[in-house]
Amino acid sequence: MDAASAAFDKSKEKILSALATPDADYTDLSPKGSVDEGIRDLINDINRMPGIVTTSSCAGRLSVFLEGSKWDKDSITDKEVEGPTSQAAVPGGKGLGGRWLFVSHEPVTHHLDPERESLLKLFGMLGQVSEMASLDLRKTRFVKLQFEPMILHIMAASLRHAQPILSAAINAGFRESGVQSLKNLDDLSSFPMVAVRSSGLALASLVGFINEDSGAVQSIVDEGYLKILLNIANERFGANAERIQRFRTNLLQRSKMKKTPWETKN
Repeated sequence: MDAASAAFDKSKEKILSALATPDADYTDLSPKGSVDEGIRDLINDINRMPGIVTTSSCAGRLSVFLEGSKWDKDSITDKEVEGPTSQAAVPGGKGLGGRWLFVSHEPVTHHLDPERESLLKLFGMLGQVSEMASLDLRKTRFVKLQFEPMILHIMAASLRHAQPILSAAINAGFRESGVQSLKNLDDLSSFPMVAVRSSGLALASLVGFINEDSGAVQSIVDEGYLKILLNIANERFGANAERIQRFRTNLLQRSKMKKTPWETKN
């Protein structure tokens, strides 16, 4: 075994050790903090193949997010901008102090039960406001409802190992997939990273804002509009699941081909 293969196997062993931690103890940077149930079988299939390993994943999610503080150039001095520890958020981004109001990794049918609470309450917002003309768009922290399809990062021992993954992803409908971390291939501790992703199913809509004076999160849309967004998101959950299954099928088929890199010696 050469040095590069040994280094990859060591990195994979460390990653798999973390994944083997019970859900109650395992944490990552996602709101859920663990591997999503909807792609657990896919993750296991990938990690059983030599030469590749998953590093991060999200099966797809519906979220309602209150963005954090925005960067205001008029309120920051030159000294603060140049300071080594200063931080600023891009307008419209997550920024500082943002928080999740709602997250689901599976279709939401809450609104189909007339006895359940309203979607406004489920998403942590008060009733629709009637007047928005006075809002300062440069400083207002908005609430965004989003559907994001699966994103999966797979580290590969070499470009030969990465290529079949990328082909399987693109053929399954994850057309924005690509290979990252190509600048440091001479570094034995750096390996190609395949990002499996698609923007075609993504959905994003502004649905509210926070009143900084009262701290109340106000909706800017009505209950009916939220139901429309939720119905669209649920449909995209279904389309996302179909693409995930196609990707898994394609990947397993390629792993059985005689000349597939993970069945040959490095």
